[in-house]
Amino acid sequence: MSSTATDVVRSLTVKSGTLAVAKSLTGGLVAAEVTSASKAPRAFRGSLTARATGLTTGVACPEPRGGRAVGTVLVAGDGPFGVDSGSAGGGKVEALRLNGDREEIRRESVRSVLVLLLKELAGEQTGNERAQDTERNGGF
Repeated sequence: MSSTATDVVRSLTVKSGTLAVAKSLTGGLVAAEVTSASKAPRAFRGSLTARATGLTTGVACPEPRGGRAVGTVLVAGDGPFGVDSGSAGGGKVEALRLNGDREEIRRESVRSVLVLLLKELAGEQTGNERAQDTERNGGF
């Protein structure tokens, strides 16, 4: 379990938010990382894993696929839309070019998507608002 996954779950819990993920090349590693965090059941809704080449989000296999180089990975995050959602929405997509073997690319993809999510969650609140939430949730 990573501290980033724990921080994501904490942030979601504080905000009464939830997380669902769709992934391909990580093959379930994002869900495994998030669900290993304490209190994950409060925030994690589930995941979908697509393995068909036409649906892949990147290339971790030993050779290029679909015209994309090995290590080419797209990670994205999006939140609820609407006035009452607490999020401006619109999402964020990052294109990564990762080095390493298949497992290293998969691990770095998981780390990258969790960091992106944590940044997006942190951007929804600022300073005093975040401190008040921490106090209300027992220092969580």
